[in-house]
Amino acid sequence: NEFGLEKVLLYDTLICGIPRKDFLEKWTTLPTSHAWVATNESGNVVGYIVMRQGVDKEDMLIGPLLSDSIQVAQKLLYITAEATDAQKSAERLRMCVPVCESGNPNAVQMIESDFGVKGGSETVRLYNKKPNYCLNKLFAICSPGFG
Repeated sequence: NEFGLEKVLLYDTLICGIPRKDFLEKWTTLPTSHAWVATNESGNVVGYIVMRQGVDKEDMLIGPLLSDSIQVAQKLLYITAEATDAQKSAERLRMCVPVCESGNPNAVQMIESDFGVKGGSETVRLYNKKPNYCLNKLFAICSPGFG
């Protein structure tokens, strides 16, 4: 895609707390990956989403989904759903939404109310120090438990 990856990398680093250049370059260029970027009037990144095909080829896996607001996250998710025709089949979209004490309640609200999806399986992540995430902008993460 023609959008400058450098702007996305800067945005991702601000939210995730660490530079993830190698990861994002590989993740967004997988043969079945698709990415969308939201920008404001000034051309600054205000959100992005990556989707890739699952192992069973029917599921579409979403993550990361980072956004400055629930409105931008909703728009990115709708665009992604339309691109996969998943609105007709919501069970095809899979996301790993961070749910924790200090997590993003907007992410859960958006998934449950706007898309009618309830939580499925749960994954526990362990850290040896407190992560430096900006959790209120983290709507979906990449998970090793995803196919």
